[in-house]
Amino acid sequence: MPIPAMAPTSPPALRCHPSAIPLPGWLNPGVGPMRTAICALLLLAVAPAIASDGIVPTSDPGSDCVAAAIHADWTPRNRRYDEAYCAVNEARDAYERCLRNASMHKEKSIAFFTDRCNAEDEGAYVSFNGRTHHVRRQPGKPHRDVRYAGTYKGDGVVVRIVPRRLIERHVDPSDPLDATVRYAVDVEIRYGGETARIAAVYDDQR
Repeated sequence: MPIPAMAPTSPPALRCHPSAIPLPGWLNPGVGPMRTAICALLLLAVAPAIASDGIVPTSDPGSDCVAAAIHADWTPRNRRYDEAYCAVNEARDAYERCLRNASMHKEKSIAFFTDRCNAEDEGAYVSFNGRTHHVRRQPGKPHRDVRYAGTYKGDGVVVRIVPRRLIERHVDPSDPLDATVRYAVDVEIRYGGETARIAAVYDDQR
């Protein structure tokens, strides 16, 4: 079923007040001409990246519940979101350690879609560009193996999840009805006039 096109919207204007830049303490010159200059440089650096990066899957903050999730590969486009996440560290060594840990995503995947163990009518969460959006499933035929298959809408976002190929199925020997899968899926995300199509993996082997 085709996803109805969303009306394009203009991206929000970039604003930067010198006192509002979240810099680590070791890189914090205080409010003044130097901080204003840094602000201007940040805007010059970030604006092209926002225009060119489009929709980049980023990690869901998660919950105490271990839920099925859809994962995408870490790419170099994730680097600036790692840097923004780590900027809360005041000490330089803590900031750099955080970035080293974040770079481990290069060898593993990023869980960007999950329902956090919600009931079906409570919706799910999709994370991209450092933000998480609450979306709800639209009426449609369920898939035997991929519980998240279908179309979701909410918060100005449309997500379509299409199962492609079974990767692995595990059946609990003590309970033949207890089966978990890893399944290749295509995820289409539409937001603010942008569209991303992501090759990902649905995984409920938790």
